Amino acid sequence: MDQLPSGKWRARYRVDGLLKSAPMTFDSKTDAKLFLDSVRTDMTREVWKAPRKSSYTIEEYGTRWISQRPNLKNSTREQYETDWRLHIRPYLGKVRLDKLTPDQVRAWNAELANDLKEQFAEEELHRKKKSQAVVRDGSSTVSRSYRLLRAVMGTATDDELITANPCRIKGAGVTRSAERPTLSVSEVSNLVEALPDRYKALGLVLTWVGLRIGEAAALQRGDIDLTTGYATVTVNKRMYIVNNQVDIDTPKSKAGTRTVSIPPHLVPALQTHLDTFTGRAPSALVFTTSTGNHVRRGYSEVFNRALARIGRPDVRVHDSRHTGMTLASQAGASVADLKQRLGQSSTAAAEIYMHATKDHGREVANRMSELAEVPDNVVAICKLETK
Repeated sequence: MDQLPSGKWRARYRVDGLLKSAPMTFDSKTDAKLFLDSVRTDMTREVWKAPRKSSYTIEEYGTRWISQRPNLKNSTREQYETDWRLHIRPYLGKVRLDKLTPDQVRAWNAELANDLKEQFAEEELHRKKKSQAVVRDGSSTVSRSYRLLRAVMGTATDDELITANPCRIKGAGVTRSAERPTLSVSEVSNLVEALPDRYKALGLVLTWVGLRIGEAAALQRGDIDLTTGYATVTVNKRMYIVNNQVDIDTPKSKAGTRTVSIPPHLVPALQTHLDTFTGRAPSALVFTTSTGNHVRRGYSEVFNRALARIGRPDVRVHDSRHTGMTLASQAGASVADLKQRLGQSSTAAAEIYMHATKDHGREVANRMSELAEVPDNVVAICKLETK
């Protein structure tokens, strides 16, 4: 090991009498030593393989990786292609695959974050409406792009084109979304009232049922069961916009396919909507525009006008889902309940909505006192005697 003028550490080892250098430099002597230890261990176990020299550039390998990736939904592939074209290829595309270092990855990550922050700040200055509660800074795009690059380089490692994945920034792939605003119950009622009649039921479903807009847009009459006492909606499709075209596919994850209970107070409004705006065939789309088209396009303008009308232009349409899950949490929904309603396999995603509000905390405390006032409500826990 030796330290370079840059301050980085170089690790070298001998193979058949020839001195070879590690394919990357290291921030510390300890990291360099760990690399050499792993090489020696692999040599001792006779599983070490010399890294193959790669003539691929990052651009070439990543483009091929995306095109050949199996089982990707069209919407996911389009997102990968967009992130690669805009956020990775312009910065790292010409770098040879086996020459990409952790230091270059860190520099790219920081530069991309700064560029996007400046870009969104510039866009915000030119916005006609500057009342958004949360200003975008591009952090979610940076973390998503980092995850993509890490996955590509992980495959390159598996292909033995590089010896180690250079994407090693702790936490860089984690998206930390800012807290989004929610609507109160009265504001939800005001929003629905402000929406055109054709969109009122959609507002109720997005909020109280918590569906994504793509899930709601793909609903068919046969997916809704308004049986008295146990109304449900079955989600088994999702509408995506891919290359400016409508694409109806299954939800992105297994958890996304689910049956969600509908709060009873929505049943009359949903029944009215089905009778008035939905075709009679089981396959008829539940929510359509006045011309009979899907609502995936144009819905945001309708909702934004209604939100502005009730004095909440800071809220986005997707915040309706956030509002609904927060209300479900306050109504006593467990993390498992929220995961099922959200169609999420991630516990972390559901825990976002487990807000502890003062009002809810007071309600819990009052319920505990009610239990204490009735002795029969409290059951002693004791060890049963055994004969």
